[in-house]
Amino acid sequence: MNIKEILPRVFRLYFMGIGGSSMSSLAQIARHRGYNVAGSDMQESDATRELARQGIRIYLGQTAENIDSEQPELIVRTDAIANCNPELLRAKEVGIPVFRRAEFLGWLLDSYPQTVGVAGTHGKTTTTSMITSVFLSAGKNPDAIIGGHMNRINASFRLGNGETCIFESCEFKESFHYFYPNISVVLNIAQDHMEYFHTQDNLIRAFRRYLDNIRPGGLLIANAEDDNSRQMLKTYSGPLQTFGLEHGNYQAEQIVLQQGLPSFELWYHSNGDRPKELLGRICLSVPGQHNIKNALAAAAACHVCGISGKDIAEGLHAYNGAGRRFEYYCTVNGAVIADDYGHHPDAYAVTFATARDLGFRRIFAIHQPHTFSRTKMLMDDFVRVLSTVDGVLIPPIYPARETNDAYHIDARDVVGRLNNAEYLPDFEHIADRVKQLAQPGDLFITLGCGDIYKAARRITEKYGETIYKKDI
Repeated sequence: MNIKEILPRVFRLYFMGIGGSSMSSLAQIARHRGYNVAGSDMQESDATRELARQGIRIYLGQTAENIDSEQPELIVRTDAIANCNPELLRAKEVGIPVFRRAEFLGWLLDSYPQTVGVAGTHGKTTTTSMITSVFLSAGKNPDAIIGGHMNRINASFRLGNGETCIFESCEFKESFHYFYPNISVVLNIAQDHMEYFHTQDNLIRAFRRYLDNIRPGGLLIANAEDDNSRQMLKTYSGPLQTFGLEHGNYQAEQIVLQQGLPSFELWYHSNGDRPKELLGRICLSVPGQHNIKNALAAAAACHVCGISGKDIAEGLHAYNGAGRRFEYYCTVNGAVIADDYGHHPDAYAVTFATARDLGFRRIFAIHQPHTFSRTKMLMDDFVRVLSTVDGVLIPPIYPARETNDAYHIDARDVVGRLNNAEYLPDFEHIADRVKQLAQPGDLFITLGCGDIYKAARRITEKYGETIYKKDI
């Protein structure tokens, strides 16, 4: 029996890994739809505290007793949950149906007349947020499910009029195969999650399979300047619009950077004989040249939905960032402390380029290796990009869902490959070392999708001068 058959007949839901940004949003949406919601996570967080404040029952730690106490009728699990998890084993023992987060999200999305899905290795949260911002500026009332905290709405999800849902479409373990968007945006395809996909061909094949899910009458928006995306398109014959700095239907011209903030002319080139059309001048409020491509993808999605160039320009300007995307925390000794979710060498390169555009004198990366498999498989690429900054502080590897049994790797192995790095055993030592090193004009940026943001918090709590975040 699939989740679509069960959900209309149950009342009590339980979310395993409820503190994750996507899972916490889904739990709140489920509660809004009338379900009795509870869930568990391994540690307390801002998300779990907010869920508890709303009346959702939260269990810290995952035990069989939690399942016995709640007696849920259906369980939604994050993919980070191991098969040996005590809650999962107990659920199977007593016959409670368990479904992946992607299956639950797929069920939610099927209820919308129109959906806009944003896929790709890099930029999903930013682009999903940009599209949401444009819809808001255009007077629309969209629903949105975002993989991070969007500053403009002060949340990671939004409930609107139920007509259009804008959502992040994640490729991890082929989650996106459960989603059927009207407008499918593919930003890029880079080697990631290779512990699952194993080969680049498998990764591209998964994206190509996802394109078959586009609803009748829908279309694909793809990156005209990404090699792997072009490979994906070789066997695609459906409706298509493309974007790129110099190639594609939506292009950027007359690019200007002012204090790291990009502005550009947005031009539309139709697939027919019509002359190109100037849709407007876009002035972004977030730094980094990489955000020009994110903005082009967002503009394309909004334009094909019938939104005017004027509203696109207003909405993109009104987008003021997302949590953990080059997010400033404080200053220490005149140096800026920031945090970024990037956890792939390509993302690091983009972050460092943005820092240089912003004019920082020295750049220090506080690199938390994420998972043993990623650290081992991408070691050479991480070493290459981390060698380009002035200093690197490295804490232990964040294991997430993995054990080290098959990989036998340590964060000090990364340090040993670099001439500009040092190992620090915990966030307290990192905070003290930053205080020793920091000088005016420096940037210290925590990097990773684990809990490295807590290091930025600790630095702020212990030594912060000018504080940029209100929740510290």
